[in-house]
Amino acid sequence: MDQNNEENRPSIAGALTFPSRNEQPVIPQPRQPRNLQGLLRFAMEATKAEDAPGNSQFGPMDEERRKFLEEALKSITVNVAEVLQNGIKVLTDSEKIKGIQLGESLPEDVDVAFNNVLEYIDDIDVANDFYKMGGFAMFPICYSSENEEVRSRASQILSELCQNNPYCQARALECGLLNVVLHLASTERGQVLAKCVSAISAATREFEPACRELTAQGGCETLTHLLGSDCPSIAKTRAAFLVAYLCQHYPDAREKFIELNIARTIAEQVKSGRDNTTEHLLSILHSLLGDSRVKQQCQDPALDLKKVLEEHSKRPELEEEYIEEKQYCKSILKILDGLPQVEVVNNEIDR
Repeated sequence: MDQNNEENRPSIAGALTFPSRNEQPVIPQPRQPRNLQGLLRFAMEATKAEDAPGNSQFGPMDEERRKFLEEALKSITVNVAEVLQNGIKVLTDSEKIKGIQLGESLPEDVDVAFNNVLEYIDDIDVANDFYKMGGFAMFPICYSSENEEVRSRASQILSELCQNNPYCQARALECGLLNVVLHLASTERGQVLAKCVSAISAATREFEPACRELTAQGGCETLTHLLGSDCPSIAKTRAAFLVAYLCQHYPDAREKFIELNIARTIAEQVKSGRDNTTEHLLSILHSLLGDSRVKQQCQDPALDLKKVLEEHSKRPELEEEYIEEKQYCKSILKILDGLPQVEVVNNEIDR
């Protein structure tokens, strides 16, 4: 076949094609490096095509190339321990932190210190090293600050350190930090409160000793109060998430929430209108309805819970966006419908 005709032949979409005789094969490129060892391998593979055929022997590296490689490696590596140590030095400077006034923006070095620490402690090993380097000494200093942003950033760091990390959860418990953030949760407001609740959640979930301490130190009362308050939706949602976890996984906390009649708090919140917390609240109530005491609490005529749930389930947004929330309403109503009817006689409930 004539070569010109072959080159001018129209291509067919989807058909297999083959390189022409004169076309040079494409040399596969090595994968991009993700660490130092990968970088060295990448450099060797990338330059292999430039070597003379059959020349696979490596000779000693001359001084100029060695220095170049060392500088290149230094430019892409970070001494994490040094970064953390510098951050700890700033955040444990009590005079510096104390000098940040209420409502004042963070000084640049403090802001950088918070950001640098947060950038690396999501790695569990680095988080553990942060404690061993004395990093937890920052918390008493930062939590004593009158500046809300300092306390908020401290809670953000504590939350990141403890997230799915039993070692840091244990250290936070030993240092009394769980009690500190539980106390702060009753006084903080806005986004600072939301970060505080996140720290409480991260310090306790999946760590039974902390769950036990939370229950013993009035944490259930604090969380129940938050659910019934007018705090920001994000803080209330995080509190509801933690309450749901505790009710499902920790019997002592579940018992305490029942004693506190959390069913009443949930009913009142649902009646006041829906927000991002409502689905979590209904989930909590549904999980507790296996207890006869909760069933009795839900039959309190003052709550009128059946009517509240029936009205709530009619909301148009539940039909399209919040299907699971609507399902919780149906499931709870089904349980309530199966209970014996109660009558109010002389302000007392007869069964």
